[in-house]
Amino acid sequence: MIRDNRKPVVFAAAGIFIFMILSRAKICAQQSDNPNLDSQFWPDTQANIRIAQNLNLVLFGTIRLGRNNSALVNEQAGIGLNRIWGRYLSSSVQYRYINSEPTPERQAREHRIHMDITPRIYLVHKFVLTDRNRVEWRDVNHRTSWRYRNRLQLERGMTFRQIKLTPYLAIEPYYDTRFKAWNRTQLFSGARVPITKHVTFDGFYMRQWDARVNPGFLHVIGAFWRLEF
Repeated sequence: MIRDNRKPVVFAAAGIFIFMILSRAKICAQQSDNPNLDSQFWPDTQANIRIAQNLNLVLFGTIRLGRNNSALVNEQAGIGLNRIWGRYLSSSVQYRYINSEPTPERQAREHRIHMDITPRIYLVHKFVLTDRNRVEWRDVNHRTSWRYRNRLQLERGMTFRQIKLTPYLAIEPYYDTRFKAWNRTQLFSGARVPITKHVTFDGFYMRQWDARVNPGFLHVIGAFWRLEF
């Protein structure tokens, strides 16, 4: 009974959190005349289907709102494999097709293959540090390039009024061979909440800095749903 009764509480809390931060981010973007600044909403969904011990088939899909949350600016679909090598290491490979329209005048179609290696370190006081290393091969409008992304995340699981959640902070810099530079940095603040045995909600706020693309300075609210089968 406790588990059933907490579902509406979790949904309500997540909805209020997203609404408040999204409204704040939208106001910040609208107050600026800088066309390089935008507020966006990323409702991502990932399904993990177990096909063998410690091996999952991964299906990914999203549509993303931008231009101050007024238009679709990005659609993605992906498929891949994720392998858990033990308590301290996981890896994955995935293909994604991406259609993006960051501004009405620009459209890009991308084929992307990325490979991840993620070590996991257990620290004192139940803190956990993950270090995701991602290499991407990208074909954007028939022009190929490589990109490296390093996401460092600190998290700690806890229980609040019988609700289990895992708050986290993360930073992810990007190195892009098109520019031969570390051109992008993203900062994340969020929390994962298990809704049921097979569904986890990950709500987060992300701030992006990138002077090489337009728009490159973003306020993003993310609603990431993970489904386990």
